[in-house]
Amino acid sequence: MLLEYVFLLTQGVTIYNDLFFRALNRIFSDNYSLVSFTTILFFFLLLVYAIHQTNAIEYMMASFDVDSASTKLKTQIQAIFGFKEHTTSNNNKFPEILSVESETKTQNREKKNELVFMLDRNGNILYANERSLLEFQSNLADILGLSIFSLYVEFGNDNSDWYDQLQTSNTSSNLIRVNDKEKEKWYYMSYRANLDSNGNLETIIASGNDVSFLINSDLIKDFYSDKDHLTGLINQYGMFDQIRRFKDVDTGVAFFIQAMGFSEISNYYGHELADRLLNEIVNDLKQTVSDDCLVVRYTESKFVILCSNCLINQDSLDIYIRKLEQFRSSSYEIDHLNLQVDKRIGYAVYPDDTDSFEELVTLASIALKEATIHNSYEITRFSLEMKNNLKYNVEIANKLRAALDEEIIEVYFQKAMNCEDQSIFVIEELSRWYDEEMGFIPPDKFFRIAAETNQLNRLERYMVKKTLVSFVQLRQKEQYKDAKVTINISPNTLLDTHFFEYFTQMTEEYQIPSSDIFIEISESTFVNNTQMCLEHIDQYKSKGYLIALDDFGTEYSSLSILESVDFDIIKIDAHFVQNIEKFSNQEIIKMIRTITAKTNKEIVAEGVETKDQSLALKNLGCNIQQGYYHHRPENLLLY
Repeated sequence: MLLEYVFLLTQGVTIYNDLFFRALNRIFSDNYSLVSFTTILFFFLLLVYAIHQTNAIEYMMASFDVDSASTKLKTQIQAIFGFKEHTTSNNNKFPEILSVESETKTQNREKKNELVFMLDRNGNILYANERSLLEFQSNLADILGLSIFSLYVEFGNDNSDWYDQLQTSNTSSNLIRVNDKEKEKWYYMSYRANLDSNGNLETIIASGNDVSFLINSDLIKDFYSDKDHLTGLINQYGMFDQIRRFKDVDTGVAFFIQAMGFSEISNYYGHELADRLLNEIVNDLKQTVSDDCLVVRYTESKFVILCSNCLINQDSLDIYIRKLEQFRSSSYEIDHLNLQVDKRIGYAVYPDDTDSFEELVTLASIALKEATIHNSYEITRFSLEMKNNLKYNVEIANKLRAALDEEIIEVYFQKAMNCEDQSIFVIEELSRWYDEEMGFIPPDKFFRIAAETNQLNRLERYMVKKTLVSFVQLRQKEQYKDAKVTINISPNTLLDTHFFEYFTQMTEEYQIPSSDIFIEISESTFVNNTQMCLEHIDQYKSKGYLIALDDFGTEYSSLSILESVDFDIIKIDAHFVQNIEKFSNQEIIKMIRTITAKTNKEIVAEGVETKDQSLALKNLGCNIQQGYYHHRPENLLLY
């Protein structure tokens, strides 16, 4: 087996380099003899010498026995990973790395069995070849404009790490699974970024080759079914292999778990501490479940617990859930840091929720997604409604692209009134989308789906342009000539430098003074990396834009934010207004009013729906109000 590993390495198959080092690790861990290690070291040094002698372009193949690696396997590997073999006059074989010219020719000629997609910068499909349509059981009309992420999710591939890597390194890859009626297939996908003249991502070329034969081959089966090297848990490929091996399964339960905010912890404290934290979480998880359950590290911060042929009734489920609730609230001490890691958990039960045991993990992942969407701390069980919601969300994602292309989404405005003189203080832009088939689609829903399918950047740019165009026209009317406008942007968009440049370009193009525009950001923006958020806010302030702090008093509320953020207005969340009869809410509003008065800032009360609420707010010194009592959102250009 080790000779085969070295053979693949010498053949230039980059993805198998890890196999050789895994073999070395196995030697150490299994206490092999010094003779075995010396043998491996000899082959490794021989390889290094060969590469050095040929300047890493052509090197002599090792002369050891490679009969166990089949010719078919070798040929298929060569076809997939982009090199060919030729024979010199003295019959010595060399792996020839493709030149730039021949590589270009290969890329321009589509292989018959290769998946090929062209995507826009957000991952929406611009082109798909016939093989892709066949494997994903789609036709061209339906797939164009669809997010590749939505397509992948339909087939159980919910990991988008490849897109994050592409943003930083311009190339990435991943494995995806495709199920047809006959068998399960695996494709190795490669992604390449095409950049515009400014170095920004413009389009993405995705190509994939069927590597099912590799996953099922004896040569590398251990690679995919082996344990995760960091945690010692089985990985997702090994999990699927185990599931295929299960026979006569009568009952089962799958829990899908996500450690929330793990990437932020890794970025802030470093990967070394994050790795230690991950192992602490894993040890905690192992102690939570029984030994006969399979514990899987599915992706970086996602885990699966899979139990089969176990007693499944309400009492046993309650026991699982009580243990997982304790696990969910665990904190971890590392280097004198007490780290609280929020976790979201979804689960599904076989055969109650599905008649296919192989589908159990997918259904548990859908339940997890539902828990994440609703920010639910409850351990959430799968329901058929969730599956229907997923289909509904995929349909919305498909329609969103067309709605943006055809400019169907409208800009509405809602007035915030000064109750002292009934003048318009500011108008807030709001998006409204009515689809002929699906009816009215709430903004919070399609903005969330836009974020999940990498269409948020385009959607927010669309709304900015439409808003500014409408605002220019409104300013020509007497009642709006002195009004200002607020434009909502999401936390991710706030941190996007390219969006800031686009925003500035648009305001200059339409000749709108920056002092007439509020950038409205929610208080939850500051939950991660406050310093970076403040830097980007300062960037907008340096251009003269005003800052509106929205939804103040909810979620991550902190008076320290008021000290740090150079805000111009605070918008009190509607929750306080609609419960203004409570003494505590009145005191909070008084406190905020005092702070804004001392700093010459303004306060706006949102969600004012009744006359009593309006009068109570005026008595508390809050004269600028927004809500249905004063004005319902509408397309102001129609009047």
